[in-house]
Amino acid sequence: MTLTRSEMETIRRQFDSRCRKILREESYSIRKRLARRAEKEVSLSWLSEKELNRFYVIDEYPSDLFFFDAAEYRIPVRDEKLASALAALPDKKRDVILLAFFLDMKDTEIAAKLKVVGSTIHRRRTSSLEELRSRLEVFENERNKK
Repeated sequence: MTLTRSEMETIRRQFDSRCRKILREESYSIRKRLARRAEKEVSLSWLSEKELNRFYVIDEYPSDLFFFDAAEYRIPVRDEKLASALAALPDKKRDVILLAFFLDMKDTEIAAKLKVVGSTIHRRRTSSLEELRSRLEVFENERNKK
């Protein structure tokens, strides 16, 4: 069956009309979807600094940490000044500080781990804290002089 020229022209116009209708409805659908999205979106420039701070994470790498061994634990320390002050302490005192403040152990637990008397742990902790305080003050004074 062959079509006449006028019938082919009619089919072409019907096809064009149908395509235009589909494109018009699709563009309407897209505009509607974008409008719904725009109602829910907020520009980042409108957010406060506190709200912006919730949207990022600072990567932490093992090379940025200082590690100390205390009893059978490997304890990471982030702060460089604190790490150098801890490194300057004798091993026994450093272990008590690390176990007490980084692992939240009680004196009795620390005494059991290190196999010493509880009063020894208390004495080491208080004297170690004094040493740490004085070392950190020295670091702070040196930094302020520069």
